Amino acid sequence: MVAMVAGVLGFALTVSLGNWQSRRAELKLALQAQWDAAQQDAPVVVNAATLHDLPARVPVRVRLTGTFRHRYSVWLDNRQSNGRPGFFVVTPIETDDGIVLVNRGWVARDVQDRSRLPSIGEPADSVAIEGMALAQLPQLLQLGAEAESRQRPLVWQNLEFESFERASGLRVARFVVQQTSHIDDGLVRDWPAPDLGVEKHRGYALQWYSLAALIALLTLFFGWRAWRAASTPGNS
Repeated sequence: MVAMVAGVLGFALTVSLGNWQSRRAELKLALQAQWDAAQQDAPVVVNAATLHDLPARVPVRVRLTGTFRHRYSVWLDNRQSNGRPGFFVVTPIETDDGIVLVNRGWVARDVQDRSRLPSIGEPADSVAIEGMALAQLPQLLQLGAEAESRQRPLVWQNLEFESFERASGLRVARFVVQQTSHIDDGLVRDWPAPDLGVEKHRGYALQWYSLAALIALLTLFFGWRAWRAASTPGNS
């Protein structure tokens, strides 16, 4: 009897875990559809009317005009492109209505001198750019807190809005623009499609459902054996 109860509970638990992974996969599919739709939509102009609403709408294509504040650029270390180590260069752009962080692109690291930052273009005039507004920059696994150095240039592993504001003294919008439009600055903007892990969740769901089926079969088999043993004359 105890084994039967354990089997039923195990079956219920594994089916529940399989359902949870399936729901996660469906959620990721919805996010993927949202991303695909955003790429096809006309860009939203970042201005006073849209600046504060965009964090609730990301991902969304945007267009903004302003002047880059290169003095406050952050070089995000340990970023790879086609297997090559390098940096993402994140620069605030000052518009008429506020300051927005822009992930301008990737540049290769100097493998001969890791302490030397590569040379990139720094447009001084007002520029108009397009890109995808995202909730945050890509994050890497990090042990301990980021050292909030105020030295220039800032070379960090990850960038959080609050940390940047403390280091720079600037107030920035709560979204970041992943630039897609071209500027002749030497940066690579070959952004990969986001990997939301849909297949991973589907794989986990299949594993849990398979385990549930195995538990069900074993429970029925041993339950049948116990019933047969109890029903055989001389075993009562």
